[in-house]
Amino acid sequence: MSMSDAALLRRAGDLKGELVAFSQQPRYDRAASSFLAQYGNGLEDADEQRWMLLWDCFVLEHRLANGRTVVEQFVDARPDLPEVEREMVLGWRDVVQGPFEVQRKDGSALVVESLVDDLTYRVRSNMGPAVFKQMPRRSFIIARLVAVGDEWMLSGPVQTLRGSERDIAYQLALDMSLRTPQAVFRNPEKLAQAWEHQRADRARFVEFFGTDLLVVPGEQAQERLDGYYTYCRDSVLGPDPKDVPSAVSMSLPLDLTEAETVALIYDETDGLGFYAEFGLVEEAFVNPELLRRRRWREHTLSYLEDDSVEPMVLRRLAARDPKKASVVFRRLLKRPRFDWGRDGEALMREIKPSYFDRPPHPRVSPLSERLAELAKRR
Repeated sequence: MSMSDAALLRRAGDLKGELVAFSQQPRYDRAASSFLAQYGNGLEDADEQRWMLLWDCFVLEHRLANGRTVVEQFVDARPDLPEVEREMVLGWRDVVQGPFEVQRKDGSALVVESLVDDLTYRVRSNMGPAVFKQMPRRSFIIARLVAVGDEWMLSGPVQTLRGSERDIAYQLALDMSLRTPQAVFRNPEKLAQAWEHQRADRARFVEFFGTDLLVVPGEQAQERLDGYYTYCRDSVLGPDPKDVPSAVSMSLPLDLTEAETVALIYDETDGLGFYAEFGLVEEAFVNPELLRRRRWREHTLSYLEDDSVEPMVLRRLAARDPKKASVVFRRLLKRPRFDWGRDGEALMREIKPSYFDRPPHPRVSPLSERLAELAKRR
């Protein structure tokens, strides 16, 4: 480690302490209490390690009512910080977390491999290398890492698992991979692989249904979805029941299966999605006069307001007849001069801002061989 990197690590430790002190101002009491109540059952029920972990999440990642993070406000309050330190601290919003397998010690650093993204991280501690004595080769650590220059620093508490507790570490990694695929996509190879898998999966969807947009009665949606997953299994592994497992599907929630209609859309970018009462909204785009009726108006308006409905759904509906789409949005938004061709994309960014906050990612998450094997046993 160069002298400049060592100095930056020491500075990172100092700044992390200053950031924690900054976050404990009374101005954050209400937001912190709400956050801890939601994720940790309140301060009184959390042990010290759990408290430290939750506080680290609150400080670095949680967005306050104004849409900003505590760490962003800390940097704003410190105009004295050199640019390199400002960039480093703001980079801490992007936390790498999850189980890591310890590969080796390298001087005063610990080299670990993520079980989630399969990338290698060279890790240091602002408490000094002595903390790594309890982390031998082939053990596992559950930790949060933040960038310091070209290396990484432990952030918050660390839990160590013995090599014999491999299955626990793998299970945690599998759960994270399925719950937060963006963690997997830190690895560009896995991101490319996921896009490839999604394209192949979409092709099977189109082969099975004959379209990438299927509208069915809600009561039939689960059966049609199960049929599609059986087709996927047979396409990939072959239809012989002696050699392949039973098909795995997903259980649709009641708001879909009890809807009058459900759309199954497999978009090239946004992947497979399910949209309740699509038939009513589709009818409104065909005949905007239906928006005078409460049922059609409420469901169509919900497609604008619900963040789970991606912009592509509205784009697809509007593309069929842009003139009628213009009428739909004029009436829903009370904007008499609205024109879809001129104003449509600006509207999407206005009503669906969270969709545009980050680049789109595939809906499928590729698993490493070790996690795929565990998934088969679940």
